[in-house]
Amino acid sequence: MKLLPKVLLLLPGCVVVTVLADPTSTDDHDRSGGTVSLYVENDGFTGTDNHYTSGVQIGWCSPDLSGFRDSPYSKPILPFLDVMPYINEPTFQKNLVLAFGQNIYTPNNTRLTTLIPNDRPYAGWLYVGAGVVWKNATVRNSVVFDLGVVGPWALGEEVQRWAHSLVGSNHPMGWDNQIHNEFGVVGTYERTWRWPMHEQRSGLDWEILPHVGLAVGNVATYANLGAEVRVGINLPDNFGSTVISPSTTTSTPVDGRMGAQRSSVDFGIHLFARTDGRAVAHNIFLDGNTFRDSASVPRNILVADLSGGVAVNYKNTEIAFALVYRTREFRGEDAGQFFGTLSLNVTY
Repeated sequence: MKLLPKVLLLLPGCVVVTVLADPTSTDDHDRSGGTVSLYVENDGFTGTDNHYTSGVQIGWCSPDLSGFRDSPYSKPILPFLDVMPYINEPTFQKNLVLAFGQNIYTPNNTRLTTLIPNDRPYAGWLYVGAGVVWKNATVRNSVVFDLGVVGPWALGEEVQRWAHSLVGSNHPMGWDNQIHNEFGVVGTYERTWRWPMHEQRSGLDWEILPHVGLAVGNVATYANLGAEVRVGINLPDNFGSTVISPSTTTSTPVDGRMGAQRSSVDFGIHLFARTDGRAVAHNIFLDGNTFRDSASVPRNILVADLSGGVAVNYKNTEIAFALVYRTREFRGEDAGQFFGTLSLNVTY
């Protein structure tokens, strides 16, 4: 079992090699490689170092496909995709998505070596994700499954110590009290709309992107809904911004084949504000391990994220930064938390 974290760490490289070097593809559009992404979230952006303290995710999204058979990377799961209703309708564009990431959580006081009964437990989450996206000009659906580990296997202590050494910060002292090793899985469905429908994506414009979703698993179980409002110049042809969550997927191509006419100017910029509310039935990072006793705190059922930021797109590249306020996640938490999120999506 000690080899498990090392195996998980090798998976992103395997994914990249497979995606970029698969010789079986005969579709020129598919060989373009799709979209790669990097999401970095950290409370260091807001000058703190506690609770949800770090999140990193890298991902890949296939080019827009008329059908999942158009991509050789769908072969392992084609029998499953072929029998799924709704997603195979020819009117939808389709994408395959892959992701790899790690989240780290710590209590407010990281100088104590003993367990802090009324504060968030130390925890890490190391995972790989795979899913499908199907969309048209006004709606985007995604189904994503994350599989990974929590506890010492997730390497939260090692990564945080390494990061703190780089910047000369003190090392958190209480990792011996983190939640125990456990395999984790969570499946999510999320649906996002765009309104109004734009025949042209050029000049000054705006749009609203409501969303609704559901997550089920031993890592997290919740229902969520929210919306994003964005306004700017030459809006990208995607479905908005997000924070790292079980439903996060790589942004589908910025310059997708949705039919909207694009500006002759390659540059765009917009401001956005986003809200997401969740009714939480389970959160392993607060409730503790599923099958054995561990550190835990009583979670709040209702949690919300409020965020605002700016995004810049140039040709098929988008970079976005936002500040996020997350309301109290457990009873006894002194206040909600601020953190920053930076994302880069490149279609090549």
